[in-house]
Amino acid sequence: MNKDMNKVKTMQEAYRVFELLGMKEVTKKWQKKQGTEVWELPFKTMYYNGHAETNRFSIYKSGYVRKMVVHPTKGTSYSCYQLNKTRKTDEYFKDYEWNDDYTEQTWTGKYRKSNRTERIMIDTHQERVVYLCNYILKNYYKSGKMNLVGEYTMKRVSEVHNEWWKANRNDYQSPFTDEGKRYDDELCVNDIKVIINGHRYNLS
Repeated sequence: MNKDMNKVKTMQEAYRVFELLGMKEVTKKWQKKQGTEVWELPFKTMYYNGHAETNRFSIYKSGYVRKMVVHPTKGTSYSCYQLNKTRKTDEYFKDYEWNDDYTEQTWTGKYRKSNRTERIMIDTHQERVVYLCNYILKNYYKSGKMNLVGEYTMKRVSEVHNEWWKANRNDYQSPFTDEGKRYDDELCVNDIKVIINGHRYNLS
């Protein structure tokens, strides 16, 4: 089976997943003017030392997608790290040698090869939104990490399921399914999947 079948592929699907997961857009006006888009997950990541980290992500017109480092009390972003994939590239530099008394360098006529790692830019806004969505599903909602989901998300999942259940009791195309089981009135969250326009996206 093609592993890409379980990935979000369009911006429309990505925004729909953001809505279902209870994500909130927190883009400021000045950021919007620059082509930046900022999203937050509805839960914080808890660490063993008791630190709670806000999960905020930014999409930039330049092609970058970043996870922001948020001040725990002020709520402002003060740093970030890159989420773009990387690739190795070759660079060449002139090779120099010192004279006998180490007062002057001359070029040997040769070049030295050096490897460096660079980030791969994501060309379009649509592709950046899709990339972020798949990154979030893979790293924050996969099996074994559901305990990180905050109360708001679980409430939203339950609301979506109950709305569907009341309106479509005889229709088994639920937006949330647990394979091999039928739902009762409560949502089973052991293995959540999102179905959008007939396409299933695993959250495990």
